[in-house]
Amino acid sequence: MPTLFLLSFNFLSSLYTVFTYHSSLITYYCIYILDTNIVFAKAYHYSYNYKEFMQKERVKIKTIIFDLDDTLIKTSKLYNQAREEFSLLMENSGFKKEEALAKLDEIDIKNIQQHGFTKERYPFSLGKTYEYFSQKNGKKINPELKKKIEEIGWQVFRQIPKLVDGVYQVLDILSQKYFLILATLGDPHVQKKKLQLTDLKKYFSAIYVLRYKSVEEYQNILTEHKLDKKDTWIIGNSVRSDLNPGLKLGINCILIPYLSWKFEDEEPLSENYLQLDSLKEVLNYL
Repeated sequence: MPTLFLLSFNFLSSLYTVFTYHSSLITYYCIYILDTNIVFAKAYHYSYNYKEFMQKERVKIKTIIFDLDDTLIKTSKLYNQAREEFSLLMENSGFKKEEALAKLDEIDIKNIQQHGFTKERYPFSLGKTYEYFSQKNGKKINPELKKKIEEIGWQVFRQIPKLVDGVYQVLDILSQKYFLILATLGDPHVQKKKLQLTDLKKYFSAIYVLRYKSVEEYQNILTEHKLDKKDTWIIGNSVRSDLNPGLKLGINCILIPYLSWKFEDEEPLSENYLQLDSLKEVLNYL
């Protein structure tokens, strides 16, 4: 019976169908042939259609590690609104908008080293940026204005971020087929609140709120759950925090670019990943 299936279904897509409905009969043969194709695809990546490779690889995927902010929920829009409000206040106070935003990024990135991604960091950075320009221009610091500027930062955490289009549909389908893990940066209390308000927590078997997304942090997740890198995928919007750590470890990666900020600016370490335009497209490959 297994030989008949192998002779009748030469194409990988057909093998996938047979594997789905007759796994007890041809598991060994399917895996052998799939592995042969996968080795070929990885060895000749640059001359191979990566999207076609993804579709063929799907039967081996066991775990997906999702990012949260700007992958499943639209967080950067809230920060961009705050940046715009801040820059207008700075302009009305006699400072240049562009310079204020550039300095804010500089101060905020520096403060990440000390405060990490705690919610206190962003209002603090806004206030420090105002202080910097006041002192630079010989102006007296206005406590009321500084408090108003810091309040702009706090407002980011009081708003409910909107969901990325199709997020429930995608997670409904993937959570039935794969072991889903969430790995996110941020303040633990803020991230927990986001998951509660959006009802996304139920889709994940494990949730990690990390201080930094590094090779070490991802390796810890792999080790804790005894995951095989070849059977694990990272899906996120950030080259620095999602894509490059995954590429360094040899984990499969899907990048879905979205709004980001200067901290996340980084070039991909290789071309060995899949880039999509939307979260919904993930269902075409996984």
